[in-house]
Amino acid sequence: MSSSATEKAEVDALIAQLGSSQDDDRKASTNNNASGGDANSAGSERKRVQIRRNSGSNSNTQVVGSPTDIHGHLLQKNAKISKKYNRKSRQGKGRGLAKKGGGGGGYTWGALGSELLEEDNEDLDDDDLADLQYNQVKAKHIAESSKSSLENKFTKLELIESMDKDVKPLIDEYFANGDANDVAQCLRKFDFKQSGGGEFISYVVTRALEKSNVHKELISRLLHDLNGIILRSNDYINGFNSLLESLNDLSLDNPECSTDIGKFLARSVADKCIDNTGGKYFNQFKGNVKCSKMQAALDKAETLVSMGDFYFLNNVWNAQSSGFRPVRELADRMNIIIREYYDSGDSAETIRCLKELNVPHFFHEFVYELMDFCLEKNTERAQQLMISLLEPLTKSAVITYDQLKTGMLRLFDDIDDIQLDVPNVYDQLQTLLKQLEEKKILNQDITSNAPQKGRKRMTSEGESTKQVKE
Repeated sequence: MSSSATEKAEVDALIAQLGSSQDDDRKASTNNNASGGDANSAGSERKRVQIRRNSGSNSNTQVVGSPTDIHGHLLQKNAKISKKYNRKSRQGKGRGLAKKGGGGGGYTWGALGSELLEEDNEDLDDDDLADLQYNQVKAKHIAESSKSSLENKFTKLELIESMDKDVKPLIDEYFANGDANDVAQCLRKFDFKQSGGGEFISYVVTRALEKSNVHKELISRLLHDLNGIILRSNDYINGFNSLLESLNDLSLDNPECSTDIGKFLARSVADKCIDNTGGKYFNQFKGNVKCSKMQAALDKAETLVSMGDFYFLNNVWNAQSSGFRPVRELADRMNIIIREYYDSGDSAETIRCLKELNVPHFFHEFVYELMDFCLEKNTERAQQLMISLLEPLTKSAVITYDQLKTGMLRLFDDIDDIQLDVPNVYDQLQTLLKQLEEKKILNQDITSNAPQKGRKRMTSEGESTKQVKE
């Protein structure tokens, strides 16, 4: 009885154990189905780590976990992997990618642009954030100011290009003929009320700064002649204000531009182009000028205007437009230069004064007057001074060969009239020509045209009677 009871208890225990094991198997299978992907991924990850650890081996032997083909041979790509040029992590960490996104290695800061990524940016405190905001505002202000300055530069560049295209030919022609009415007629097609005549004034004055005093005098006359016809008082004010503000740039090519701008300004005030009643034009600049060159130009103009000598201001350039003077006036001016040279003996100053006349096409008159003066003086000093002056003039081509020849031929033609005042003019002329030919100032082409003194043949009374009968 007892034995049967014991067996029954053992059977019940085995049945209960079998039921619990089946329940556990069902739960395990359910869990395995739910977490099968994770287990597979974890296993594949472990496999990759194992392969990566053994990938640096120099041996060709197969290792556990290495992928093989159907024949059991090790795959070729994993057959032999050298440590050289291998930038993957050897510690089994990471995803097998290059360090720092391909920007790793010694003395490197990471991949290009990595500083812009959010994950690489550090947290900023209040001070750093304030500095960052300040830098951003400053960069925006600089960008806006540079943009406006670039726009102004492009505008000025376009204006200069248009002036070079339209106005420059007119000014060059005006320098040649001095006809202000022609310039005024050509400028009527430009709408200065819309574009402003200040730019025109600034342009023509800038052109004149590069020229001689004769051209500056012509521009001063042009500004006076255009007043009330093409230009208005505001145009003169705007033009000269623009010139005063750009003196730093103009001084790079014209160091004396401050003085010249001051003279132009004073001349415009004297010609009533700018209203300076009670000194109101100059008073607006007092205490507001920071540029030394601008202050120098204003001081020069104010000094000239305060003198009150408007006749002097009309000749402020000390150079009339010589090409438009009467011939007699030019001849008188050349005679004055010759007499001053005879008194001083300074050939350099004489050449400078001759150049200032700016009439190279009329220098044959200077040659004629110089030779006539030397023949009238009839002294050794006059001859030496004449030779000493003609030699540098011809060698430097201040007086061209054509002008020299024309002047000498004119002298040869008038030699009979000169003989009335200088009886021995033929002898003097031959002596001068010989010295000039020795100095290579004259050549045979010119001296061969020199007149020869005629000789009267003495005849007897019988010969003269015979000639009369014949």
